[in-house]
This record gives sequence, structure tokens and C-alpha cells, in this order.
Amino acid sequence: MSETPDLVAGRYRLDRHLGQGSFAETYLAEDTTLSRQVAIKILRSQYANDERYALRFEREARAAASVRHVNIVDVFDYGQDNATLFMVMEWVDGPNLKEYLRGRGQLTPDDAARVMRDVLQGLQVIHEAGIVHRDVKPQNVLVDPSGTAKISDFGIARGAFDAGLTDTGMALGTAAYMAPEQARAGEVGPAADLYAAGVILFEMLTGRLPFPGENPLQVMYHHVNEQPPDPRQLNPNIPAGLALVVMKALAKEPADRFATAAEMLAAIEQPPSGDEETRIMAAAAPDRTRAMPAAAAGSGGRRPPPPRRTRRKRNSSRWPVFLVAGMLILFAIAGIWFLATREDAVTDDPTPTPIVTPEVTPTETPEPTPEPTPEPTATPEPSPTPEPTPEPTPTPEPSPTPEPTPEPTPTPDPAEDPGVGSEMQSIAFNAMVLGAPSSELQGVDFDGSFVPNNWENLPDQSTFLYSQATDFSSGEALFVAQEAAGGIFVGIEMTALTGGLLEELPIEIWVNETLVFRGESPFNNDDTETIRWWYRESGAIQPGENVIRIENMAEQGNVGELPWLLIDEVTIYYR
Repeated sequence: MSETPDLVAGRYRLDRHLGQGSFAETYLAEDTTLSRQVAIKILRSQYANDERYALRFEREARAAASVRHVNIVDVFDYGQDNATLFMVMEWVDGPNLKEYLRGRGQLTPDDAARVMRDVLQGLQVIHEAGIVHRDVKPQNVLVDPSGTAKISDFGIARGAFDAGLTDTGMALGTAAYMAPEQARAGEVGPAADLYAAGVILFEMLTGRLPFPGENPLQVMYHHVNEQPPDPRQLNPNIPAGLALVVMKALAKEPADRFATAAEMLAAIEQPPSGDEETRIMAAAAPDRTRAMPAAAAGSGGRRPPPPRRTRRKRNSSRWPVFLVAGMLILFAIAGIWFLATREDAVTDDPTPTPIVTPEVTPTETPEPTPEPTPEPTATPEPSPTPEPTPEPTPTPEPSPTPEPTPEPTPTPDPAEDPGVGSEMQSIAFNAMVLGAPSSELQGVDFDGSFVPNNWENLPDQSTFLYSQATDFSSGEALFVAQEAAGGIFVGIEMTALTGGLLEELPIEIWVNETLVFRGESPFNNDDTETIRWWYRESGAIQPGENVIRIENMAEQGNVGELPWLLIDEVTIYYR
């Protein structure tokens, strides 16, 4: 804000700051030439020199200026003053519809219908101009002192002004009002705007959203895979015909919605009859054959995902119960590593061999019965899992079992899920990291990733990695090892979410020059999940600065499209 001039283009004197979006600031200003108040939107200085953002800003101005209607905020001027890109708009001295609803809760059916008439009349003009708004929501509907609703903010509109302009993910829209086809990254037409209008009408009539939620990814999942509730169940005062207008607007397939905004407006004036209720309600039900790609294949019929849980503290009250078991497992694993290290000193294999110990520990319940029974029968059983007898038995056994039993960790398939499973696996990991130095990172700490600062209610500090076809496929984060590493182990704990089919999203995780994981994403599609890797590699982490790199190895997919990886938190442990 400090770089914004007080007088723009020698004409618009800034009065006060009104608000800000992801890429621009909005001010109340005085047009000194015409002596009137206007709203002026100024692209932030860090984006003004980027051609992509400058073109998008110009496209928004041209799209908005191309339509004139009482229910659309007017754009008066657009230009550049030195390094300042600006757009001058009609000043609407009133709240946006979200604020308007917040002060009133739900509206009466008559008031809701009146506001929706204004919104639909504006959308009809926009669509007739060949423009799809793609971000219709109450925050982008302004209410003037007379109660007239006006559509604003064409920031992600698409239409006649898009030629040659590549989407960079800003066109994702807002999850709470997003049509199923938009959530699936499919073709988006005017029907998507009418779906959003149906969500707004639902919200005005009931005082809540059809699919509330804190995580936009979950909300998008619901829009695609779940039937919205009948608004009459939430507000019995809603006329049956108006409720059917809402449900038809919320049909899953665009062809089952209203063909135009004018048709939806006519339906509000003359609501559908009860004879059409069965067909309308069926159209609002999800088609399980077109489940959202962010859900695993074949998962269309399962219940919706649970709300995102906060990560459980490592010092939870359950920890003391399992302390003894964890420490026994620690001793057993440390003993195995010690023996393996002595043999590996000969082979000196530079590649880290991830110790998938959680696959072993559940079955290796340490039996305290150290029966000596020195069986003379040298049973040549190639049992590759040496019994983790917790008894230290320092006396050298005369029966050394000269069999060269191969290393029990034969470089397991990295696509296996080494950190998810029984409670004992979690205990084993907790035992290994107990007292270990660590470095905690957030998703936004990974340089090169995509930070979605235009979505509402995303997991805090999360970030996206898109395919190799984009500039956001790889994220690197710097962390500092406080003490000398290279002892027993290194552990990685990562909380993330997969968008798309797992087999379409290979990922790689590197620490410095050491490959930790390569394979299909082990994270699920419904909610963020924490997965752990541990491996033995003495040179993986050095004292001082280190780098962890995570890559989306998918070859195709634009920004904002599947398959993607959302990174929430990463913790690195080392000894």
C-alpha cells in the first residue's frame, strides 16, 4: 500500500482503503474531473510487472466494461499510471450480499426471490455477451442503499476476452458455490453460474450453505458426490415451488439445470408444479459413475469423508500406556540395525535402504520366553526375520547359525505405505523419534510450489504441487540440522492429500541428494493424511543447512487441474 500513489492518472484521488483480494487492492476515490465518488481497483505492485497477471487484469476490465446493466457494477475506466495498473468502477455504497445475509440470517422467501431476480437479470446480460462469470457468490454481489443487487468482480470470467491466455489456477472459483463440472476441472459454461445462483438462493432461504465445511476440497467433493438437502427440511416456510427451483438449479449435470438465467427467473415467477418434483429431485442426486476424480476409483458409493482432524499431539495421554512396548521395539530395531550395519560396511551401498519396519513390528511381539533349547537340528529355515528377543544375552552363543541369512530389508518397494497401519506402527515411530532433533515445515515453506491464496478456508499454510507441464511441480524447503546427523536413522513425517487417481500421481521425495521415496502417491483422496518414512543413511543429513524436495512427477495437467498433491506439514527427524 505504501507504493500506491495518492493521485492515480492525475485524476483519481484515493480516499480510503476498502478491501483487498488475492492480487489487487480496492479504494474509495474521488474522480476530480467529474466530481463523483468511484471505486478504484489497483493491481498489487508485485504482480504489475508480470505479464500474465497484467493480461488477466486487463481481461477483467474489458469483460466488465462490455456489459452495461442496472444489476452489474459499471466499469468506467482502465489504464496504467507508471507502474500502477488500475480499474475504475461504480461505487456501490452498501454491503456485499454475504455481509447483508450475516446481519439478517435467512431472508423471507419474497425477499430472497427479489434479490435472486436481480442476480439472474445481471447473469442473463453477462451470458448473452458470451461471458461466463465462474465466481458467482454473495461476496461478489453488492447491495446498494435501495436494495438493488449488482454483480461485480469479473476476475476469473471467461469468454470472448480469453484468446491465448493460459489459466494459472486463479480460475478455480470458490468451493462453496462451485458447480460439479467446475470441481471436476471440466468444461464450464453458463450453467455453472446458474448452479452458483442456486447455492445463493439456498443460502438466502435457509441461512446456511447446502454443503458447509472448513476444507474446500471436502466441499468440492460433496458438490460432486452428494445430494443437497431439500431446503424445506431446513425452513418449512419455503414454498414448495421455490424449493424445486433451488433443487433444479443444483442438478449435478448442466443439462438438467435451467437452460438460461431467463428461464430460471421465469421459474421463480411461475414455479414448477408438484408433478415435476420426482424428476427434479432425481437430477439433484449424484451420478455415481461420474464421481469426482479426487476420490479413489470405485469410491463413489461410500460415505462422505469426515471433517479434517487436527493432528494429534505426540505427547498425547495415550503415550505412557505404550511407552514400554515402544522402547522394547526401539531396542529390537536398534539391535537389527547394528548387526546390519556391520555387514553393510562391506557392501557400502550408496542408495538408502528404507527400513519398512512398521511392516515387521506388528507381528514381532517381543516374547519374554528366552527358551535356550539349543536344538542341534540345523533347520535351514531361511527365516529372514531375526527374532527380536529383547534379552541382550551378551554371552556368545556357540551356535552362530553360519547361514548367511540375507539382509531382512531387501530394499522394499517404495510404493508400499511404510507409515500407515496399526497402532503399534505409530508407537514404533514415536519411540524412534523420542528426543530426536527435528525440523518442522509448512506447505508454504516449499519454494516453487503453488500457494492458493484465492481459496477460502484451505488448510492453513498448505500448498499445491501440479504436474511437470507446469512451473509448480517441485517444491524445495530449507531446514537446519541443529546437531550432527548421520547416526541411527532419519525419519520423515508428512501430512498431505492427493487430488486425482493414485496411479496417475507418482511423487518423489529427496533429502539433499538422497532419494527417500519414489512411487504412486500413498496419500488418500478424501482428507489429509499423515504418512511416515524412516531409513538408514549416514550421510543423508549434514550439520547445518539441508534441503528437502518433493516433486509431482505426473507428466500432464495444468495448474488447478488433476492430478495434484496438497502439502500441509512436513517434519524431518534425525539422529
